[in-house]
Amino acid sequence: MWSYCGFNMKCFMYLLSLCLFSRSVEYEADGNGYFMYADFWCAVYSRDREQVEYLVDWYFNKEFTMQYNSTVGSWVGFTPAGLVSASVLNEDKHDRLQRKVEKELICVNNVNFMFNTTEENIAEPSVTLVETTSSSNNTMLACSAYDFYPKYIRVTWYRNGQEVTSGVTFSGVMTNGDWTYQVHYYLEYTPGWQDRVSCMVEHVSLKKPKIYDWDSSMSQSETSHLIGAVSALLLGAVLLSSGLIHYKRKSSDPRFSNTL
Repeated sequence: MWSYCGFNMKCFMYLLSLCLFSRSVEYEADGNGYFMYADFWCAVYSRDREQVEYLVDWYFNKEFTMQYNSTVGSWVGFTPAGLVSASVLNEDKHDRLQRKVEKELICVNNVNFMFNTTEENIAEPSVTLVETTSSSNNTMLACSAYDFYPKYIRVTWYRNGQEVTSGVTFSGVMTNGDWTYQVHYYLEYTPGWQDRVSCMVEHVSLKKPKIYDWDSSMSQSETSHLIGAVSALLLGAVLLSSGLIHYKRKSSDPRFSNTL
């Protein structure tokens, strides 16, 4: 589904809405604070207009539900609701035509402009992967990217080599008050023994996607329990050693021997 840049190629990705270079689109779905959120963006691999990809990332309540990819030519769903919506849109000839027109107007017609205005102002993200507190008994991980430019960045979660979309939320891209941005992606999951969890970061400043691994076999809670157990074991060993030393001293002292 996702096309990566070659190692020696620069891949320019731009966050675009239906109005060129404006912000992503957010729709309020109901009165309970749930939102639909869509990123309309271009993946530009070179100045060759034929290689341009147009994508639409669709979220509901901050959960990644489905994506349109012009290379595939259809929507792909990632959640039960996303699968249903993607199936309906793929049968809609008007939606297919609309996406083709959007690709031409937003991406293809602006390839040279994108390269010319962005090449000199690229900043690589600084990434951290940490465990945070969760409201349940699950593990919550946060993959955070700081101080990057341009605005578009893609963060993907993987578990044992498979992409994870369930339990994924994000903060939205936020400005730092200067020309750089930051974003935080969260994964809540039930840890399994020796699970391999990682987040993959893709950005124009990177020659290829960077992968950051999390050692799920040693979470903060497990580490605390292990430290407590080791501490108790060491304390017990110290007390036992002290008792044996005291007993041997008493046994070797004639004053105590005569009283027995």
